[in-house]
Amino acid sequence: MAFIQNTFSNKSENYYEFLGVDPKASSKEIRQAYRDKLKEWHPDKNPDRIEEAEETTKTLNATYHILSDPERRKNYDRMLLFTKKNDFDRYVNDKTFWEKIKKAAPALKQILESVRDLYSLFSDGVKGRYKLHPVTMGIIGGGLLYFIIPADLIPDVIPFFGLLDDVAVLTTIINSLQGELLAYRNWKKNNE
Repeated sequence: MAFIQNTFSNKSENYYEFLGVDPKASSKEIRQAYRDKLKEWHPDKNPDRIEEAEETTKTLNATYHILSDPERRKNYDRMLLFTKKNDFDRYVNDKTFWEKIKKAAPALKQILESVRDLYSLFSDGVKGRYKLHPVTMGIIGGGLLYFIIPADLIPDVIPFFGLLDDVAVLTTIINSLQGELLAYRNWKKNNE
């Protein structure tokens, strides 16, 4: 998922805010809000700001795709909870992360640079220095949380093997977010 700074990123934090509905809104309310916004932002109705209208329409479609399906909406709601800074502070913070990296260094040797960049990307996203889509934030945050919390699929206390599942999860996230990581690295290089 490549980094796109769009109307959604600039105007709100999550899909519910973007649509202007309560997180407990019914599927009917979500559908109506989606249709209203789609009419408002249709590119044909916004010829003077066609790019913004096209980006907003894409985001509206992505929003509705997630919120209109009960299972996807449930997963999105979970990820949204994880992206709230207060939930992460207990587990995902600089000290905890770097302590875990030191312990995991041998198993993570091949992906260590990408893991560091993934954490920096997430950290800059949470702190508002870099715009990330909420779903991307949730994916990264969930992966980092899985990595940091010792009670996961294979307990981390088991030498070497305890980190294999962590490496697998992080590798999957890194591979799926290559475009985002590249955009972030370029952004960071240009902003240092």
